[in-house]
Amino acid sequence: MNIDFKKMTRNFILNEGVGPDLKSWVQALKENINSFKPRSVSEKRRLEVMKHQIDEIRRSSRRLQEQVNKLEEEVQFLQEEKRDG
Repeated sequence: MNIDFKKMTRNFILNEGVGPDLKSWVQALKENINSFKPRSVSEKRRLEVMKHQIDEIRRSSRRLQEQVNKLEEEVQFLQEEKRDG
């Protein structure tokens, strides 16, 4: 049985940064924040601010993803145009 250590190492290095996507992180954070029960008025205010910040992060990430998708389409179009032209 041959073990390809070069291939194993390459796969390990390339997949090292692979993890949950941004939507998963934001959802988990929101669920964690929602599970807290404030014990004082100041804690309640902090949680409200955190919830608002998470919502803003979610909106911003959605807009960024839409821009990335649009730019990827434009790049693909330009590459096709370059090939054909």
